[in-house]
Amino acid sequence: MDEQTNLRRLAPLFMIVAIALLIPVIVSAQEQPPNIPHPVEGRDACLVCHAEGIAGAPQVPANHEGRTNDMCRACHQVAATDQGTPAISESPTVETAQPPAAEATTPATPETGETPETEASPLPIPHPLEGHENCIECHVATGATTPGGPPAIPHSLVGRDDCLACHKDGLAGAPQIPADHAGRTNDMCQGCHQPSQPVVAPTATRPSEPVPTPLVYPKSSNANTCVDCHATLSGNDPEITEQWHRSVHAERGVTCADCHGGDPSATTVDAAMSPAAGYIGAPAKEEIPALCASCHADVTQMRQYDLPTDQYAQYKESIHGMLLAEGDANVATCYDCHGGHQILKANDPASTVYPVNVPAMCASCHADETLMGPYHIPTDQYALYRESVHGHALLDEQDFRAPNCATCHGTHGAAPPGFEEVANVCGSCHSATQDYFLKSPHAEAQGEDAPKCVTCHGRYDVSQPSEAMYEGTEPRHCGSCHASDSPEGQVAQTFYSAINTAAQSYDEAETAIQAAKGVGMLVSAQENLLQQANTDLVTARAAQHTLNQTEVLRIADDARIAAEEAKIGAEAAVEATVVRRRAMVIAIAAIGVTIVALYLLKRELDKRLEADS
Repeated sequence: MDEQTNLRRLAPLFMIVAIALLIPVIVSAQEQPPNIPHPVEGRDACLVCHAEGIAGAPQVPANHEGRTNDMCRACHQVAATDQGTPAISESPTVETAQPPAAEATTPATPETGETPETEASPLPIPHPLEGHENCIECHVATGATTPGGPPAIPHSLVGRDDCLACHKDGLAGAPQIPADHAGRTNDMCQGCHQPSQPVVAPTATRPSEPVPTPLVYPKSSNANTCVDCHATLSGNDPEITEQWHRSVHAERGVTCADCHGGDPSATTVDAAMSPAAGYIGAPAKEEIPALCASCHADVTQMRQYDLPTDQYAQYKESIHGMLLAEGDANVATCYDCHGGHQILKANDPASTVYPVNVPAMCASCHADETLMGPYHIPTDQYALYRESVHGHALLDEQDFRAPNCATCHGTHGAAPPGFEEVANVCGSCHSATQDYFLKSPHAEAQGEDAPKCVTCHGRYDVSQPSEAMYEGTEPRHCGSCHASDSPEGQVAQTFYSAINTAAQSYDEAETAIQAAKGVGMLVSAQENLLQQANTDLVTARAAQHTLNQTEVLRIADDARIAAEEAKIGAEAAVEATVVRRRAMVIAIAAIGVTIVALYLLKRELDKRLEADS
């Protein structure tokens, strides 16, 4: 009992000691994590500076190991007063914290060249942060910077986003980075420094006409270290240099630097690819047309090669050019059609724009279902063209008179033919047919269902036309629109009868003339009549597009008459050979009898002469 009594007496003492030991823990637990003494806009990658304590930033404690950028602001908040004005935390745990050097650095005064004293902390923001989290939105747009803050970037960042390439060593007069910026990378520069002019996003409207500007770079006529170096590298580089050697650009002295910039006479990589030397690397896709046009739109340069200079102007008006101007990088540019490094002459059979190669080149994009899907463009054009009368003529017979994609859609001004001008596109080759069509009721019809060239002949799968199209109800036949017993159907039957009769007469006359020539008869007159019949027959087949029965029947009848006359003349020539052959037989027989008689007479005379002697 005595022991239990002693424990009861000591219990209050134990409780006092335990409370005394817990007080520091409780107090410590009530301390807040240090506030963030600077805006976090553009500087939310906390560990970039704080992981190693770069430029005086407080290094994360050892017990924070494994924590990520996403976890920092769960405890640490931007310092602010009750009124919403940022304030610097008075916590002793951040006494050593200094703002990033780029924030605290003040440029030297022009009068003394000395750097004035700076505050140990950033200047307070004189307004609430609510709704003003994006500092750059206001301060960069006006070109204003906070006194003592990081200097703005006084130039465009296009092609010049490698800050350290110039500023690390102060190349070409660029301000050299301070010593306290050591360890900072290109990715960190824009966390504090922003362009002095706002970056304007491209609009969805057609822009004003850009002016092609050639790259400015150190010229060198006797050296091209770009090729010398890349030819020794691994990967695709040797093949790229070989492609350039085979190109028309190499033949005409257009070198790597003309398109990529840089110093082609430099002997080090840094000097050759220095932005100060105009190096831009691989051009952005939206800049390629203007880059190519810097030479190809120059009349002075292109005159010596007899090349046109309106390709760039046409491209800007094309569907490709307009979509590119709206920011669509999926469309074709000069590079996609002509190639990059191995650009060959258009009349070189290996060139992508050689007439026979154009359909497959266009199909490399337009037969791609994934690429064409967003535009709702069909992808079977090449397959249809391949089986068309045009495709067979060009690809199988190598007949360059046959159209390819560019013939109808244009080259640099590529655009899909519109509804109202399809006949004009076809008429660029079939001019006589177009003239007849424009006089017809078909051409006068209005609406989306009005008949055009493609209604009867197809667009990509143009078939061989024949008189069979006048009959039947299959697609593209007259009967597919007009019933056979309708007035229009009767006109079709009339045309079929007249033209088909003339065509049969022509075939018969041609057969008769060939037979006459086979027996050696001269039939030049009949051949002239046959040529006249062919001209009339072709004209009748074209004139039927007028739907003028009187005119079509007259021309078809002229063809039939001329063909029949040619046939009659050829047959007469063949018949004349029979009489000649009979007369020849009689003459030969008479000559034979005469020869035999003379022979017998000679023998008789020889005998008498021998007897007398």
